[in-house]
Amino acid sequence: MNSTDLLTIAMPVFERKEFFLEALESAMNQTVKCKVMVIDNCSSHDYFEQVCKDKGVTYYRNERNIGMAANFSKGFELSDTPFVMNLQDDDQLAPNYVEAFLAAIGEHPDIDIFFTDFIRLTDKGKLPHKHTLPFGYMANGDKIIEYGIKYRLGFPYMASAIKRTKVNGFKCAYEGGGSFDWVWIYSEADHFSFYGDSRILYTFREHAMQDTKRNLLHYRLTIPYIYDKVLKEKVADPQLKRLAGKAAFDELVRLKTYANNRVVREFLKKDTIFSNYLREKLENDKRISFVFRLPTPGVKFVYKSLRKLAAIL
Repeated sequence: MNSTDLLTIAMPVFERKEFFLEALESAMNQTVKCKVMVIDNCSSHDYFEQVCKDKGVTYYRNERNIGMAANFSKGFELSDTPFVMNLQDDDQLAPNYVEAFLAAIGEHPDIDIFFTDFIRLTDKGKLPHKHTLPFGYMANGDKIIEYGIKYRLGFPYMASAIKRTKVNGFKCAYEGGGSFDWVWIYSEADHFSFYGDSRILYTFREHAMQDTKRNLLHYRLTIPYIYDKVLKEKVADPQLKRLAGKAAFDELVRLKTYANNRVVREFLKKDTIFSNYLREKLENDKRISFVFRLPTPGVKFVYKSLRKLAAIL
């Protein structure tokens, strides 16, 4: 049986049972076997433990709920392989994911992050994503940063195998919620080498129980923060800086289409990098301050109308 000690597939889980077995079996049924580990963030049941026991999979349970970002980091702390990939408990790997990873590492031993293309599994079946991704070998992350600015954010962290020594947790500065994985990857991209496999080797499931669906405001606010405070600061090209600034403004306006004044006030009571960022923009950017004083329905109507007009033109 082909196997490797270069990669651990870690599955951070909490409460949700519905798709777990499919995800776990996709990790176990690889053409090249690797270590598989389930990290339970102190769920109220023993379902994950029992399944892992039955299948002979390594199971670890936190003594308390340590938060999503910290639980994602746990796989890197507990694993003893050079690379770790976090498989979401509702997603699936293609059977040849590990095989493709090994082929890339064999050709480019200095890779820090290996990722693949992916497909969305929706209630309408499998559909393509809307992101534009760079593929092939990249000695540094400049192209990752450039693509993030030019073609909108979309780095497939969920489909990534990451060198364990490159991850210093998620620094818990990102415990404000939102897309902490994107904050981390775009913040550190210029320090890493990448390999992107253009084959679709990961299935991303979209459903109502996703954290992104339940905490939409946090995720929406992550995006302008990344454009403004991360990507804009990493590029010297004036055009890229301008595009990053424009994208940050557009995403803040889009955020207002989701968040009424009450929601914004509650969010601003928090002390996170994202709430502090919004507070700073409201205090120092007259355009954003004006937009956020307007009624949400009106902003939504104008925003959607402008997007339709832009599509026509």
